[in-house]
Amino acid sequence: MRKQKLSKVLAMLLAMMMLFTSTACNNREKPIEEEEVEQEEQTEVETEEEKEQEEPEKEEEPEVVIDVPEKTTSISEWKAKNNDVIGWLMIPDTDINNPVVQTTNNKFYERLDELKQYNFEGCYWVDYECGMGPTADDLMRSTIIYGHNTDYTAPVDEKEGNRFSQLFHFTDIEWAKEHPYIYFSTEKEDLLWEVFACAYTSGNTKSSDYFDYIQVLKDRKVSNEQITEGQLMNIVNEARERSEYDYPDVEVSGDDKILTLSTCSYKYGSHTNVRYIIMAKLVTEEDKLVESANVVVNEDKKEVKIG
Repeated sequence: MRKQKLSKVLAMLLAMMMLFTSTACNNREKPIEEEEVEQEEQTEVETEEEKEQEEPEKEEEPEVVIDVPEKTTSISEWKAKNNDVIGWLMIPDTDINNPVVQTTNNKFYERLDELKQYNFEGCYWVDYECGMGPTADDLMRSTIIYGHNTDYTAPVDEKEGNRFSQLFHFTDIEWAKEHPYIYFSTEKEDLLWEVFACAYTSGNTKSSDYFDYIQVLKDRKVSNEQITEGQLMNIVNEARERSEYDYPDVEVSGDDKILTLSTCSYKYGSHTNVRYIIMAKLVTEEDKLVESANVVVNEDKKEVKIG
């Protein structure tokens, strides 16, 4: 009887030991599925590390910072001398660094300087129909500034002359590349303008090829309402067609504001009524600044028609 009881006890102890051993083994050994998942995760980590080693991180391009050149005198100081002063125009590496005036017509300042004193070379004046104000918000969609080409040596427009003769620096493509911006500031804001066209065009209103880049109002005879976005784009596209160069990276939309610098040209003769214009768009916070412009020769430009 004792032997039977002892045998049962030993059998029970043996069974418990086997159960304990099996449980312990199960705790030490992971299921095959878990091992496969871990191996896959490890492989993914190793793959990512290999990619990082193979593909070095791309360095971010440094942000271009444009410093507005200093004015020779503040607009407010000039305005105290002449209330017609409404802005300041500067083009780096030229002699153009002067106040800009505006009055009720386009004839008054033709032979007067910024102080209303006689000067055959005149000054820089904004078209009288352009709405002006102390900030960029006050500007119309299109602003035009006139100035004289003081060199009358046909058929070459001398870049080193005074006033807007200096605009002919833009006829040098390398110079144009290194000067992507114009600085035209209002009384309260320094504004940056990016060049997108430099062109010759006929100023003869009777010419079949006349380019009315000076339009700023929808209908000068009827309304003071400014041109529409569509009309603005017509001006932009016409200027691009006539431009000596293409500026493919400069996008202009109907929401933009543009600036036109206009002067006479004697490239096609001294009595041809040809104009040379530089057009630029107002730079906004969304625009990427550049150190130099992407400029290429316009092989399909619309040629000037004389007469």
